[in-house]
Amino acid sequence: MATLGTVLFNEGKVLRFWFELEQDIEPTQISPDTATPYVEDDKEGTRYDTTITGERALLTPVVSHSLDDGPISFVYSSDNPTEIDINASGQVVFLVAPESTSSATISITGTNGTDTITRTVFITLAVSGASTIEVIEGGVAGSARKALSDPMDNALSGANPATQQKVYTTQDHATPAYVRNTNFLLQSTHAEALTCASPWNSRQGKNRAGTAVTPRHAVLAEHYPLFAGDSIRFIASDNTIITRTVVQSARIFTDGNITDARMILLDSDLPASITPCKLFPNNYETYLPVGLTTDAGERVPAISLDQEEKGIVHDLKRATNDVNDTVVWISHTDPVLPDRLAFSEKIIVGDSGNPMFAAIGSELWLVFTFTGPNYGPFYGGLVSELNAMITTLDTLEGDITGHTVTVGDLSSYTTY
Repeated sequence: MATLGTVLFNEGKVLRFWFELEQDIEPTQISPDTATPYVEDDKEGTRYDTTITGERALLTPVVSHSLDDGPISFVYSSDNPTEIDINASGQVVFLVAPESTSSATISITGTNGTDTITRTVFITLAVSGASTIEVIEGGVAGSARKALSDPMDNALSGANPATQQKVYTTQDHATPAYVRNTNFLLQSTHAEALTCASPWNSRQGKNRAGTAVTPRHAVLAEHYPLFAGDSIRFIASDNTIITRTVVQSARIFTDGNITDARMILLDSDLPASITPCKLFPNNYETYLPVGLTTDAGERVPAISLDQEEKGIVHDLKRATNDVNDTVVWISHTDPVLPDRLAFSEKIIVGDSGNPMFAAIGSELWLVFTFTGPNYGPFYGGLVSELNAMITTLDTLEGDITGHTVTVGDLSSYTTY
């Protein structure tokens, strides 16, 4: 009997969809006792001597594959809710007494239509006695921390998410028509800088976001790509729609290892009304020193966009390498300062590829595009790879643009 071929059922996937779990456990303050202002290197903040400290956890499902674009909902439950419970957002609530540790098995059930998958994870949280927690609230004069914190914190002071979180008041992708929100958090200071972020493409509408890093090149998530023939829109600050066609598209590698970063080449330069973003610099540690209890860059505010084009505030944490030696910057999902926390949301399925920016002056510097709920490829560590990819794509197209990426400059600020 001859074998005629192989039939690939369900695209080779055993299940219609599958998700992994991101787990973030960090110390938190439970019961403050005394509060004292402090200054350390570039940091200004408050030192809390607490009678009770503990840990908090955040569990976030990340969809690894899905055979359709249907919505996936998640439900959480604990087998020990009297001591460790979990809310509808995946935040673990600890209910144990001081000087004790408790554990629970958390179940996460995902539903896509009639299909369900349940994953479990074992969580242990501890609550301890007296300790000291430092909350960074800003930077000292002349520091990069102050320059990177003030634009966001000034805009957030007294701001209302209900009226100031959305970039657009109107997003009509079909007509199309876009109207920027004049009350948006950074509209008065960063309207031109925001034009680098695309709200729509022909492959999947509001998803698969792209961010312009030159007048001709944009970056996005490799696992959420655009390809040659797709069209992409950028919106000028006066609401003019600029549409370009993707002519080349390729994944970015570093030292032979993969990244979740892809670059696309557009069919012609974007006009001057669209401002490509600079990249957050790789030498940030010179200007954002590691403290006694902090990572370099920890608690610098950043603004992310999501699939709804909302401005979501996170605190940056650190750059590190994952198991594939891919440079990433990991961010806190929950800021500590109340004004920042009011604009914080969880990054969800469909937000991948959207940018996270640091705000400085009137500019927005790209830190990463989202791979998962709190991390992505750190573009400041991929400058040579990005410029090499520009040359590769231009050569494939037979049109040498002469463009290169631009890196933000912190050299005017205090070094440590």
